[in-house]
Amino acid sequence: MPSKALVAAALLLGASAFVPSAPRAVAPKAAATQRTAALAATVAPVEGIDTRAGMAAAVKPAPATKEWEVHKFGGASLADAGLYRTVGDLLIQEAMGKQSDGAVPTMAIVSAMGGMTDLLVKVVDSALVDIDQAKVDLDAAVERQLETLNELAPPEIVAPIERRIRDDAADVLSLVRSLTLIKSVPAVTMEVVTGFGEIWSAQTLHAYLQTQGVPCDWVDAREILVVKSDSAGLGEKGSTSTTGVVPLWGETSKRMAAWWTKWGQPFEKLDYNEKSPILVCTGFVATSKDGVPTTLKRSGSDYSATIFAKLLGASRVTMWKNTNGVYTADPRRVPEAFPIASLKYDEAMELAYFGAQVLHPSAMLPCIDDNIPVYVRNIFNPSFEGTVIEGRSDTLAASWGKVEDDEDAALIKGITSIDDASLLTLEGASLAGGASEVGEKVLAAMSNAKVSVLMITQASSESSVTGQDKRAKFQTSKPHISAVFHSFWLIFGRAIISRNGLEAWMLFPGRARAEHSR
Repeated sequence: MPSKALVAAALLLGASAFVPSAPRAVAPKAAATQRTAALAATVAPVEGIDTRAGMAAAVKPAPATKEWEVHKFGGASLADAGLYRTVGDLLIQEAMGKQSDGAVPTMAIVSAMGGMTDLLVKVVDSALVDIDQAKVDLDAAVERQLETLNELAPPEIVAPIERRIRDDAADVLSLVRSLTLIKSVPAVTMEVVTGFGEIWSAQTLHAYLQTQGVPCDWVDAREILVVKSDSAGLGEKGSTSTTGVVPLWGETSKRMAAWWTKWGQPFEKLDYNEKSPILVCTGFVATSKDGVPTTLKRSGSDYSATIFAKLLGASRVTMWKNTNGVYTADPRRVPEAFPIASLKYDEAMELAYFGAQVLHPSAMLPCIDDNIPVYVRNIFNPSFEGTVIEGRSDTLAASWGKVEDDEDAALIKGITSIDDASLLTLEGASLAGGASEVGEKVLAAMSNAKVSVLMITQASSESSVTGQDKRAKFQTSKPHISAVFHSFWLIFGRAIISRNGLEAWMLFPGRARAEHSR
């Protein structure tokens, strides 16, 4: 376990936007774009996209008395055949609803089988140097999925799915053969290959549901979800950034309606007092507006779940995890931490952005307009209510007022931490009075160097500015210092970098210092 961690400024104050107060706050465009994009997307539509225009009517079976509910399951909940059964049985139970209310139309968003995405990444990496090894790695991934599938369903159900999976594997091998020659991996190649993990997983869960005699089908999200993406590639594992991926709601809703017209008619004939359909949909994957397969980036299946919840007009979304909800702190480090009963959307996004890996930061966005509640529950303890996320935060003044009126009210909802964080500090008397301009130049340099700045802080004297970035390999790559030095080379004339690369001094009435927190 890391000995130190950068404790993030995510002591959630219940305010609608947790930002430093003016006038001392350094808010260059490079930092503001990275830091506030998620919240800004809930207020202003992306240029060229009207998030309300062309929204299709909710895809709801006419006989159903209940609205759709969406459930999302990550790879940890789908690691073996036993867990697929657990997920399937849980979905059947949830779809039955309360007997007095009637059955509930249900959609399950699934990630790849636990560890499958990493196996498919390995296939691509191996193909760069040895296509034979890539084939070995691909066969291992396929056989693992098929072994699980065969444990869950009889041959008559397995056979057509196995054929599709083996056809997919042949396509993957054809796709990666060229990598040995070009010695590089195009971003779209990695996204196409890794996306098959979700495709196989959805069919595997669907196979088990078929054995239980429930009305069900599976949905390939690449046929429905159309997105605009400002970034290419898969994204880093555990990354908090999908702010460059935006659903094209008009086209997506049309495709959802078309899918239902083609495949959903059998579900219109059910007796919803007794049973309800379960649709198993792939998370993570999507299609670009040009028809190219893409993804919502690593850990983006939470985002898939809330996107489809909005499309379906769902009454709720449940994120099934292996914890009893969102905790006040990381229980692995703080044994006294406990589940939070309720959060606002803004608070959940802040916690997610600053290291709470239970949620993905972009996941709240589609639910905000329609106020669709998001529940975080434990798949191994389904009777526990978990955490519910809904509504917008009060202003800071209103939050203080509630605390003053109610001694039991908590102003701080949770504390998060980020491991392997790098700090870059510029300090010196010359910065006083001009920190904003210096900060803007530094952060622009970081942006050009593809360094993602998590947050910035400034001393009250305006004599120093510090930026934080989550980059575990900082010691060897030194992107922060290099970017800053190149930006200020003409101004500072010359610079010195110490041997270990962790400290740098600019020969000026100031200095730049980099630190790596583990």
